[in-house]
Amino acid sequence: MKIVCCNLFPIQSIKNTRMLNYKIIWFVLASMVMLSCKKDWIEVKSDKSLDVPTSIEDFQAMLDNAVIMNDNRPSLGEISADNYYLTDALWDSWVSINRNAHIWAGDIYSEITTDQFNWNTSYRQVFYANIALEGIDKVEQQGYNAAAWNNVKGSALFFRGEAFFNLSQLFSKPYSLTGTDGAGIPLRLNANPNDASVRSGLQQTYDQILSDLQGSVDYLPVIPLYKTRPSKPAAYALLSRFYLVKQDYVNGLKYADLCLKLYDSLLDYNTLNANATFPIPALNREVIFMTTMENAAFLPGTHIVDSNLYNGYDLNDLRKKILYRANTAGQLYFNGTYTGGALIQNSRTFGGIATDEVYLTRAECYARTGNITAAMDDLNAVMSKRMKTGFFVPFTAANSGDALKLVLQERRKETPFRGLRWLDLRRLNSEGANITLTRTVKGQLYTLPPNDPKYVLPIPPDVISLTGMNQNER
Repeated sequence: MKIVCCNLFPIQSIKNTRMLNYKIIWFVLASMVMLSCKKDWIEVKSDKSLDVPTSIEDFQAMLDNAVIMNDNRPSLGEISADNYYLTDALWDSWVSINRNAHIWAGDIYSEITTDQFNWNTSYRQVFYANIALEGIDKVEQQGYNAAAWNNVKGSALFFRGEAFFNLSQLFSKPYSLTGTDGAGIPLRLNANPNDASVRSGLQQTYDQILSDLQGSVDYLPVIPLYKTRPSKPAAYALLSRFYLVKQDYVNGLKYADLCLKLYDSLLDYNTLNANATFPIPALNREVIFMTTMENAAFLPGTHIVDSNLYNGYDLNDLRKKILYRANTAGQLYFNGTYTGGALIQNSRTFGGIATDEVYLTRAECYARTGNITAAMDDLNAVMSKRMKTGFFVPFTAANSGDALKLVLQERRKETPFRGLRWLDLRRLNSEGANITLTRTVKGQLYTLPPNDPKYVLPIPPDVISLTGMNQNER
């Protein structure tokens, strides 16, 4: 077992980021103004005293800006998924874009024209990564700065590839439905705001994601200084997720295995205080890469957990008490995010990468490629840490089909409210799972059939207006 120890928060880097602000604020603001495509942008005269990021330290500080690079991962997929339901009163309390996504409306932007927390934040992440990538290539790599140089290069590639991947899972069709056909996402590969945003093809989108993530592996360290920074295990884990949605189980297995050979630590739920307000500590040993979803929709009291999900847990399964709580009306809500209590109260749920997901990805790939014993070994590695001491009975399967069924059942129960269920619905339905989602709001029944066009979210209206790119079918 490889146990990787690292600091939790980039305290010194936060200080460096603040010190850097005076150097890059005009550079970033000017670029963001141009990104908005306003023709009346005010020219800023050249001034030698006006600094822009130029050093390795500058670029690292930009990438350590957690507000930009680690917070606000897309949440519309989780909102559109089936882990929860809403009463009419709760639905009324949600903001319009979330209400509309919940019922799979044709126009989720009925009261707004932009999407701050899904499209915009992801491309802001891309923008920062591109600044770092362009800048670091202008800095000479030498022996004394090689590790720092590599970390900037690898992190920037990782962050860009991750953002492109997240966007593709919301705003492009599932890969297996269309193969190399269909529209992908705009691939902004430099920091020049004057370059037009054009939708790439789906194959081109996936090729770029793969190029960025594989490229990052060559530069990233095995042990990150902070869990908010990318690492080699994080890149391998994200590549395994990438290949899983492509239904390439041989490569999914390869990269999950590479990740777990470097970092395989699991959290024993028997060591947690199930009666604590927030039983799971922030940045616990399972966290490989820390990011959050801006998700007020899943704060305590804002949703009700789906009964089919909750009832699927065994009576002696510790997740039943640790992941969920009941409100005063006896309705269950999710309380088991890996961000810890402080971030839950600040509208943040876990959207990163953890070892439990990687174990179950490898288990699924083993099952799909015929290695039943290895699939059950990985499943049991996780489940032995979830059942009450003395009550764990190892899972067994007679064939690959049974093994796959067991793994998929536990995957849903192990990773709720992390943004993964939407990805799973898309890929499983594309191979024939035939999962139909239903909601009832205000007495009206809403249905999302398998492989429906509404599994692809619409691009924000302001982006369509400014660029003229084609809108997704809904």
